[in-house]
Amino acid sequence: MSLLIASSRVSLPTQYLDLLRYSNGGEGPLALEPLWFALYSTSECIELFHSDSAVATSFPGFVFFGTNGGLEMIGFAITTDAPWRIVMLDPIAGTSSCVEIAPDISAFIRQIGVEG
Repeated sequence: MSLLIASSRVSLPTQYLDLLRYSNGGEGPLALEPLWFALYSTSECIELFHSDSAVATSFPGFVFFGTNGGLEMIGFAITTDAPWRIVMLDPIAGTSSCVEIAPDISAFIRQIGVEG
């Protein structure tokens, strides 16, 4: 966890870090579109959005922490002040496919594990 925090380009919300401490990865139902959520593990997050990967370079306004189990990625839209909106986007279609799925991480977490 400390490596994730140290390498992050933003100050990650406490609620998100608590979620990772509770479940370092995993997947299940989500009572919001896309109805399924797969949380990236700490090591996957470091590799994905804290490195010089294509995702970090192509989507600098986002910090992704999961997926819908398909192509879409789920993460923070960091282009505004915190609390950041939780969004889903298709990395192939680009930022034009971005949709808000929750107003912030607290609202998002309350819907994890709940059938939609």
